[in-house]
Amino acid sequence: MLVYHYTTLDTFFKILESKAIWASDLSKMNDPQEFIMGIELIREIFQDKSPELLDWFDRNQMFGLDAERLLLGCSFSEKTDDLSQWRAYGDDGQGVVIGIDKSVLHSNNTFTIPSFEPENERTASFVHFHKVIYSKKKFQNSVKELLNNSGDFINDRLEDFKLSIAISRLACSFKSDFYQNEQEIKAIIEYSKNPSLYLEEDYIKNQSFKLKFRVSQFGLVPYCRVNLGDTDASSIKTVNLGPKCNISQRDLEFMLLATGYKDVVVTNSDGKYR
Repeated sequence: MLVYHYTTLDTFFKILESKAIWASDLSKMNDPQEFIMGIELIREIFQDKSPELLDWFDRNQMFGLDAERLLLGCSFSEKTDDLSQWRAYGDDGQGVVIGIDKSVLHSNNTFTIPSFEPENERTASFVHFHKVIYSKKKFQNSVKELLNNSGDFINDRLEDFKLSIAISRLACSFKSDFYQNEQEIKAIIEYSKNPSLYLEEDYIKNQSFKLKFRVSQFGLVPYCRVNLGDTDASSIKTVNLGPKCNISQRDLEFMLLATGYKDVVVTNSDGKYR
């Protein structure tokens, strides 16, 4: 399945050169209610359904503003040629939208799950895709279903961890219906804020990826690279040129071939506007 990322030409060329895309701190996105709105709705359900569990919810360190886990995200869309997204994210139609193969991206961002027996070790992707829910009722039903299927998370540490992670991921998937036209799919990466990860040599050597930082209008933004794969096995499968893009399809096809990207389909937007 392909998901689509709208961007400027300048950023597109940097993506091709670095073979990576950025996932940034969700709390520093353009939507100020990113993640927060989902957590607030989940807390309301706890308060209504199980008020005696509110203390567990409020003290939980896996989610919330003081959480011990950092949530990094990168936004994609199900739409490959959408006017509102050309205007908002595609340099007002002068940029491109990149079609990314989810399965290939998954396989290029993995870590090893250790085991006492080496033959039982396995790999897993640290990138999780979530289709955004814009309906408050649908989101509430998902939360209630999650709680109904949860084990004894008060007395069982494993069940506690599983529910905490599930709540955190579910909260990432909710946004106001104000953004519904974007039909967003989020790629989420979770990163611990445990000090030992940065102070103990064994942890540092075995980190799945390095956290980086940049300054934006929203302050200091943690981010990481999401690997798209080598040119001969890239997760980039399509490029759609924006309605006002001044690069020709033929020129871009030549550039992609010349730089090693052999199987990328290049198209032009069906739209025209000034």
